[in-house]
Amino acid sequence: MENTYREGHFVWRELMTSDAEKARGFYGELLGWSFKDMPMPNGTYTIITKGETQVGGMMQMPPGTPFPPNWMSYVSVKNVDEAIEATTSRGGQKLMADDVPGVGRIGCVMDPQGAAIGLMRAATGDGPAPGMPGVGVFCWETLNAKDPAAAMKFYTEVVGWTVGSGPGNEMRVFSAGDTQVADVETAPPDVPAHWLLHVVVEKLDAARERAEKLGAKVLMAEIKVPKVGRMAIIADPLGAAVSLFEPEMPSA
Repeated sequence: MENTYREGHFVWRELMTSDAEKARGFYGELLGWSFKDMPMPNGTYTIITKGETQVGGMMQMPPGTPFPPNWMSYVSVKNVDEAIEATTSRGGQKLMADDVPGVGRIGCVMDPQGAAIGLMRAATGDGPAPGMPGVGVFCWETLNAKDPAAAMKFYTEVVGWTVGSGPGNEMRVFSAGDTQVADVETAPPDVPAHWLLHVVVEKLDAARERAEKLGAKVLMAEIKVPKVGRMAIIADPLGAAVSLFEPEMPSA
């Protein structure tokens, strides 16, 4: 059977953390995640699941890593090396590229404004499109850019996304084909450009309070997006930022 790919879609999320055991405890308690370790040539890679659904992966950062703990999203591309070349030729930076046995070729780049994103060409395809994400599963990505117009131009050329409007024509949205995959916002003046991941929670207020009790720092207590839902941005106890998102349920 021929491998199928969902190019332009986010197909994996990964946490790089300075204390894997502490991160397990935090996310397990907050989101009900389970963890399974897999031995790798360079250490242990942990697969994160919520029930039967794979959520992403986690790795312990080596001592001396020059960047703080972070979540990264990987987008499916036709050719990782061509996407890296397109990035560097447009003022971005290559962070890494590698072949992972049994997984495929992966890369990480930094766009010209400093936001990091992962690139992936899976060895056996991306699999079918997931259904509506449930509680404890990632559902969306947001690019916080210093110059949204320049960022939109960059990603349409490097990843092949198109740009349109979201609900109420109030959001700028990246699409892969007919599927909306991410939105673009203007980063606050004191915040560097970055990608932010959103994970679904059942009740935002309870999840935010629980996160804080477990050692997280609340960065933004509540953001309301009309016709979409509510979110809170937190930094986990090791410093990795993530958004807790309560979707707005359609009226009966």
